[in-house]
Amino acid sequence: MSRQQPGMVVALLIGLLVGLIATGLVVADTVRRGLPARTQAGWIGFVALVSIGGSLAAPLIDSVFYRLALAVEPTAVTVTPLQMFATRIGLRLTLSAVAVLAYGIGSRYGPFKSAAERGRQPSSQQEKVN
Repeated sequence: MSRQQPGMVVALLIGLLVGLIATGLVVADTVRRGLPARTQAGWIGFVALVSIGGSLAAPLIDSVFYRLALAVEPTAVTVTPLQMFATRIGLRLTLSAVAVLAYGIGSRYGPFKSAAERGRQPSSQQEKVN
């Protein structure tokens, strides 16, 4: 077992934990807002796929980037273990943050806004009549 593998395992576990926390936040928010079950499932699935799936796919991405770097520059590419660990953790945190931000913006302002949320806006036709 090489020295880099324990760091990779720790980064993977941290990424999975962050992904679970991000997914849990989306679950809590969709329930709090009373979104329809189909909308809840869609957003929860999206965040889980991006944050947890991205954490699981990151080791494959690392391997692909390393091979591409060697194809461009055949000399060895070296980084310290701390740099590699920080990069892996940063990638996983970024994926989860982007997924939660996409949910937050898309579910409130975008074209994926739920019908229940559309009816609550003051600019709806019902409130203009009253």
